Amino acid sequence: MSELRSALDELTGIAFGDLSEDALLDLVGDLSVTANRVAAALTSAVRAADRREAYRRDGAVSMKAWLRGSCRMAPEQATATVSTGRRLEQLPETAAAFASGEISAAHARVITRAMTPGRLAKAADAGIDLGLTDGILADLARATAPNETARGVAQWVAGVDPDGTLDDAADTRRRFTMASGLDGRVHVRGEFDAVGGEYLHTALVALMNGDRPAGDARSHAERQGDALVALARGALDAGGLPTVRGERPHVRVTIDLMALCAERGAPGFSGGSLGWAGPINPETARRLACDAGVARILTGPSGLPLDVGREQRTSTAGIRRATEIRDDHCVFAGCDAPPEWCDFHHVVHWAHGGPTSCDNGALLCERHHTGCHEGGFTIRRNPGTGRWRTYRPDGTEVLSRAGP
Repeated sequence: MSELRSALDELTGIAFGDLSEDALLDLVGDLSVTANRVAAALTSAVRAADRREAYRRDGAVSMKAWLRGSCRMAPEQATATVSTGRRLEQLPETAAAFASGEISAAHARVITRAMTPGRLAKAADAGIDLGLTDGILADLARATAPNETARGVAQWVAGVDPDGTLDDAADTRRRFTMASGLDGRVHVRGEFDAVGGEYLHTALVALMNGDRPAGDARSHAERQGDALVALARGALDAGGLPTVRGERPHVRVTIDLMALCAERGAPGFSGGSLGWAGPINPETARRLACDAGVARILTGPSGLPLDVGREQRTSTAGIRRATEIRDDHCVFAGCDAPPEWCDFHHVVHWAHGGPTSCDNGALLCERHHTGCHEGGFTIRRNPGTGRWRTYRPDGTEVLSRAGP
């Protein structure tokens, strides 16, 4: 272990940016294989400790609990490591491929998760040579990515344990967790049964393919994230969700009036706060306040509310409708997102004295509304026309790059 640590210390001293492209790619490949071998060694060591119940020495109730507590492993990683180690004892070919670094921990987990004791017993009763199966699946894992290996494993399961596939299909448990991180972002994680996942995927694909303007440089993951938010926004805007404590569910933003009215980037003002996700930048609060219901709350020196004013919409249905007829889509240069995906944007924010009117309003999709607030872009309409111009934070205009 001391030699391994010394080698890792040497790696940290390498200036990766100085390597040639071939050398860099070779190094990445070598490190990938090495990482697989280290993961295999960890799995074997965990299995040895699990077999001897070494975790009891530290008062843990199981090897999984010890890994979570002493190694700070995530629960799913601890479960996978212990389970994989136990089942690899019945799969020497897969274990050897893992130990040599030819397959990853994900490959090993895909194979071992399907090799339950019940299925191994059914395979033996059916006269299926487990050693041959182990070799075939190990070779498949060597040649394919984990998701492709999973398809081959599923075919084996269907042939050996058709009733078990029904049991798997009957497991409709769905898990989805959200947590507000220390970095100010929200982190999500989840898993769904096949049918539930298909519902979600179909809805997201519809939104992703419908909102794909020309020149869109977002990655698939970014587009999928935007589509998930759009799905939630659409459900909230439609008003069909159950009421919560007597009122429609809504996103709540709290911000001091002086901070809301301050100019962009003005020092000395704290941001707003979302009801669940926590603190946000003042400009983000101003963006959300562009097209929202606003209620005034007076507080005393101790911060306790003294008076709550009646909620008012910043944009009436009539003003919104007239703006949609004029603009037809998001007015940011190069975007044609339809009105139903757009917010009503105040060109001069109402907190800065701008009127809530068709003349001072514009349609902006969420991405470009964010760009105009947090990103520093601005839009301006030619007086008396429906033509909009877009300007970068440095004041230069975003012009069409199309040829004549």
